[in-house]
Amino acid sequence: MKLDQRVALVTGGSRGIGREISLRLAREGAHVAIAATTEGPALEVAEQVRTLGRRALALPTDVRDFASVQEAVARTLAAFGRIDILVNNAGGSARGGMSLFADATEETWNAVIGTNLMGVLHTSRAVINDMLARGSGSIVNIGSVAGMIGMASQADYSAAKGGVIAFTHALAKEVAAAGVRVNCVSPGPIASGAGRDIPASMQATLAKDALGSATGFGRFGEPDDVAALVAFLASDDARFITGQNYAVCGVMNLGLAQSLAGAGEPPAD
Repeated sequence: MKLDQRVALVTGGSRGIGREISLRLAREGAHVAIAATTEGPALEVAEQVRTLGRRALALPTDVRDFASVQEAVARTLAAFGRIDILVNNAGGSARGGMSLFADATEETWNAVIGTNLMGVLHTSRAVINDMLARGSGSIVNIGSVAGMIGMASQADYSAAKGGVIAFTHALAKEVAAAGVRVNCVSPGPIASGAGRDIPASMQATLAKDALGSATGFGRFGEPDDVAALVAFLASDDARFITGQNYAVCGVMNLGLAQSLAGAGEPPAD
């Protein structure tokens, strides 16, 4: 197993992509601390991790609150003695509050940036000195294809995830010489429960069929498509990889997926 006896802290680790990451790391041999805003789902995932023969800890955590993050990290260190892997997965769009930026509210964009960007800074800051002192560690941030290409109706989310990608590049440069690696995984459309709170009118605007086509595969990805890459980046198989951002979105980050052959030809007589 790639991660035998490693200790992982996964934020947002109880639902959707985060849940699959927590379980994938456990299957690869890691003990897992699951940080989530709601304790119940975190406890459920922790029990699933234990059935895989690994130790687990459920941590009620608000990544927007640095004190809450510090407490979660302290509890993880007390329980396991170290943190080898940090996965900054907590995040999400405005969902029911999603809108064009011209209609956006300060409350909404502060919440989106607070969770998606400040949450990554808070958790990384809380673990980095322990990793530097030990001379090892892997941080995997979850960005988004929205942070690479920008998404209409998600200007705040796109800005936050773009910040996560840039933060990954910068922190990796600071800590590489000390043996700590920092990478980013940027999913495109993933078939998870993340869209459960988006109203029907906004779902129509998002054009699910168009998003699926934009991947080039004609479908959304699966949570394990992301989790598999996270597990690889957390492992020693990726020991010479740092500061990178990996898009898990088919060809969505490359522009139009459909062929334009013939688009510039003159009309037939």
